[in-house]
Amino acid sequence: MNCTFRRWLGVVLGSGVLGLAACGGGGDAGGTGGGPDGPGPVSSLALTVQGLPDGTPANISVTGPEGFQQNVARSITLSGLAAGTYTITAGNVLTGTSVYAPGQTTQTATVAVGTSPAVTVAYGAPQTFRLSLATVAGGLEAPIYLTAPGHDSRLFVVERPGRIRVIRDGTLVATPFLDISALTTTDGERGLLSMAFDPSYASNGRFYVYYTAADGAITVARYQVSTGNPDVANATGTVLLSIAHGGASNHNGGQLAFGPDGMLYLATGDGGGANDPAGNAQNPNSLLGKMLRIDVRGNSYAIPPDNPFVGSGGGRGEIWARGLRNPWRFSFDTSGLVYIADVGQSAREEVNVQTAEAAGLNYGWARLEGTQCVGAAPCDTTGMTPPAFEYDHASGACAILGGYVYRGSAVPELQGRYFYTDLCTGRLMSFAYRDGMVAEPVDWSLPLPGTVYSFGTDAGQELYILADPGGSATSGQVLRLQRGQ
Repeated sequence: MNCTFRRWLGVVLGSGVLGLAACGGGGDAGGTGGGPDGPGPVSSLALTVQGLPDGTPANISVTGPEGFQQNVARSITLSGLAAGTYTITAGNVLTGTSVYAPGQTTQTATVAVGTSPAVTVAYGAPQTFRLSLATVAGGLEAPIYLTAPGHDSRLFVVERPGRIRVIRDGTLVATPFLDISALTTTDGERGLLSMAFDPSYASNGRFYVYYTAADGAITVARYQVSTGNPDVANATGTVLLSIAHGGASNHNGGQLAFGPDGMLYLATGDGGGANDPAGNAQNPNSLLGKMLRIDVRGNSYAIPPDNPFVGSGGGRGEIWARGLRNPWRFSFDTSGLVYIADVGQSAREEVNVQTAEAAGLNYGWARLEGTQCVGAAPCDTTGMTPPAFEYDHASGACAILGGYVYRGSAVPELQGRYFYTDLCTGRLMSFAYRDGMVAEPVDWSLPLPGTVYSFGTDAGQELYILADPGGSATSGQVLRLQRGQ
């Protein structure tokens, strides 16, 4: 790969205080109507934030009548409110490796016509907060993905040479769950790259794999667990989709995952080579350099009728988004957002964050690398969706490895933080994404061992890191993120 992946630098874009405009949640119902003598009484809520360092955004949400919802990052008076009860919810704030916890996580205030109740959110003194890694299992060959079916305590680890392994009760099961090593190759960046369990796996036993075939074609196939042994799958599967990827062995993308809508999403690379020489990422008739969305509830796959190019004649119906270079891991969050980490070429690494329902977006490659024009500047960015977050290569970064928003229960201080790393720097990083802005960037000062391949989550949404410190062909490890000792 003309980057072996690419790496991260640490220049965080877009932290800072959220600008908060008053949200007219109730209009005249809140007592703001006028009359012949001028405006009527104003209903509002005065919110004061205490205890945070100057310039540090708070993590507060205010909800109330008529669907009112406002994120708050500083002291503010919310005006023009409808009468009723408002709930103020305060979350932890991270600055570096210090955590500020609110004295009260939840408060309420009743707003009546013409009144302005006051609420204070007071953060306590900072507490040092660190993370560590616990080794869950070793003896793996190039572990490149980890997942689990819902309500299942096992871990399923994808090995790039073509095997899926099961970790049960902390022990690596000797017999692979599935072995398709005869169908793939590890030439370049190829191999078995990810898997996804059907949302109805508990009843139908179906799961899906994303691999490159011997000829390089990106392949999506369906397999089924055996009826006699839940730790072993049937050896024969059904190929649902094959995308030609001849020539370059890099930029295969490599992930599939079910979205909250039950559709199967795939993230494909642009086909390899510098600057997307075939122009695949912007070509609506190519499935390379895209996010694809298909319906696999039948025996084959169908194209969802609400995909952006369906019926338009302007492109392939499978396409959900375009303009990606080599998306190395995307993830859906319970917030309704999807995070797509896209590996850059020589200048920028990026994370795109959008609502899961946002169809037809163009993330810019190969016209843009992050927010930077490729080649001669300036360039036409009309119709392009900029990343939520990007960093350059100034500190030795080279390729972003995307992860997940933490939604586990073991370390509640991490709730809502997106974790990632970079192939070349190998440091654990995170940020929070609120109201369209990146906040609370943290370098956890936790060097990761050897080569990091990917992140993963279990059924309880705890976060794992797949890495190989080196030493042998089977020195790969599964590490779980935990509170520091």
